[in-house]
Amino acid sequence: MRRKINLTLLILVLLIGVPYYWLLLDNRPGNAQAKPISIAQLRELSGSVPGQAPKAIELELTAHRLVPRTLFAAGNGLKRAVIGVMAWRLPVEGGKPIVIDTGLNAIDAKAMGMAEFWPERQAKVERAMDEAGLILATHEHPDHLGALARKGGAALASVARLNAGQVPPSSYAASLAWSEKPPQPSLAAEGLQAVAPGVVVIPAPSHTPGSQMIYVRLADGREVLFAGDIATMAASWQELRARSRLVGDYLAPENRSEVFAWLRTIRALKKEAPGLLVIPGHDFEWLIQDKAAKAVVRIGFRQ
Repeated sequence: MRRKINLTLLILVLLIGVPYYWLLLDNRPGNAQAKPISIAQLRELSGSVPGQAPKAIELELTAHRLVPRTLFAAGNGLKRAVIGVMAWRLPVEGGKPIVIDTGLNAIDAKAMGMAEFWPERQAKVERAMDEAGLILATHEHPDHLGALARKGGAALASVARLNAGQVPPSSYAASLAWSEKPPQPSLAAEGLQAVAPGVVVIPAPSHTPGSQMIYVRLADGREVLFAGDIATMAASWQELRARSRLVGDYLAPENRSEVFAWLRTIRALKKEAPGLLVIPGHDFEWLIQDKAAKAVVRIGFRQ
């Protein structure tokens, strides 16, 4: 009888425990090394474009859903986290603001299973896009680039700077609901690029082909790194946790090895510049609780 019980338990472990570990907990980072990027390079480039750097960072939360943390930071527990859809406005003294990530509309919010969507907040993002002198996206998923794709228009196309992975026929970009012909890519696929005073784009194909990080040095010298979904949660870079294999291998496939390489790069940059604020792609709770984040990020667009 005992042998049968032991055999049954072993079978259950093999049938349930092993897949559970592999799909939700496995977080082995492999041998991927950090990229050869330094804070000194980013600082030099950020000052290479003449003009006023952004003076602040403003956040608009337009939607959210609740999911177990381990889905987006493997092994980080089953407690549900607020996965926020966040758009960013960077006001510029005497100039036009910069928008980073554009949120999504009600159609895409429903399709993505958002628990809540605030159309009045998304409307503020739409107005910010209309007023912007530059629009950037961390990558081409609908909760980051969807509103720009649906809004379209020649005026937005003239200020939106995207890379080749963020426009059709690139895989994820092709699935977005582009209302008009997408803008031509104007960002290089490789190499650090200064795109505005204080703003440097870091191409980082990994989470998606068009993934990139955005370094910002504000007018007062404070430094911010928008990590996008390379670091979905703060724990992603702090504890070196990629997305679970269930998400990263099957539901929204990504290059896991490259994600770990960029997570290590973030950690290296933070070590060089302890004051650097790393903004994760969706960790709204961390942003409103972390002391350093609260000192830099303003909640709500000032318009």
